[in-house]
Amino acid sequence: MIKPVEGKTDRTRMTLRILALDGLMIGLSIVLTRLMSLNVPIGGGIGARIGLGHLPIVFTGIAAGPLSGLLVGAAADLVGFIIWPSGPFIIWQITVISALNGVIPWVFVKLGWPRSRTARIWIGVIVTRLVLNVGWLPLVLHDVMKLPYWPVLAGQAAGSVVMIPATAFFVDLLVNVYQRSGYGHFPA
Repeated sequence: MIKPVEGKTDRTRMTLRILALDGLMIGLSIVLTRLMSLNVPIGGGIGARIGLGHLPIVFTGIAAGPLSGLLVGAAADLVGFIIWPSGPFIIWQITVISALNGVIPWVFVKLGWPRSRTARIWIGVIVTRLVLNVGWLPLVLHDVMKLPYWPVLAGQAAGSVVMIPATAFFVDLLVNVYQRSGYGHFPA
């Protein structure tokens, strides 16, 4: 039996693992966002989406680094839009928001304060969700799609009450499992 990774250097093996992880997380994010989310229509458009579509993006950013998180977030949004369009055209700001979901939590996990990695993951998820989804997204939807600002903000805030704990809990769980598998090495 041929083992395609056996004769490769450690750097090549790690690159292949990260690329495989990125591809898996892009697909998982698309499925969780487009097929397994609750979409709340507000003002003729999707004003709030409750689902775990950002979970694979946040996990990839923490597990494989900010570049992987950025690429997975952007690719999941673009490919997801091509497969299942949810608006008249691609809104680049939403793609940037999706990409930043893979970068900002990584920053908080790498800061090293507080000492608990679980606390850093929670802080990263909370800040990311509040800044991007509650702060910036309603402005984008109001500006580009002319959706009403306050109802969209309220929908995003209400969805965050559920999504912040769910995302933080599952990302922490996945990071721990990934580390125990021997593929990831994270500061405690």
